[in-house]
Amino acid sequence: MGKMYVRIKDFIGGRLRGLCDRLSPRQRTATVLVAAALFALGNFYMIFRAVYDIGREDARREVIEIEPLDIPDFVPADTLSDRKVREMEEFFNQFNR
Repeated sequence: MGKMYVRIKDFIGGRLRGLCDRLSPRQRTATVLVAAALFALGNFYMIFRAVYDIGREDARREVIEIEPLDIPDFVPADTLSDRKVREMEEFFNQFNR
């Protein structure tokens, strides 16, 4: 896989060098400026389009409300000793202070 990647990269690089060698320095400068202008326009379009979409009504998402869960009591109250219940109440009450 790595050799194929290197081969493709060398092939594309050779083709680009061949195309650029045929151009005069003035044509190379014009080509670079046109390419830079096209990339800049594409970049600005993407940025401004994203900023525009942020403020649009359809871009806003509805907030989904989740109701609290009803957790069933799996441990019957009479299986816990009074001492254990007091310890648990004291433990949880320390967070309310």
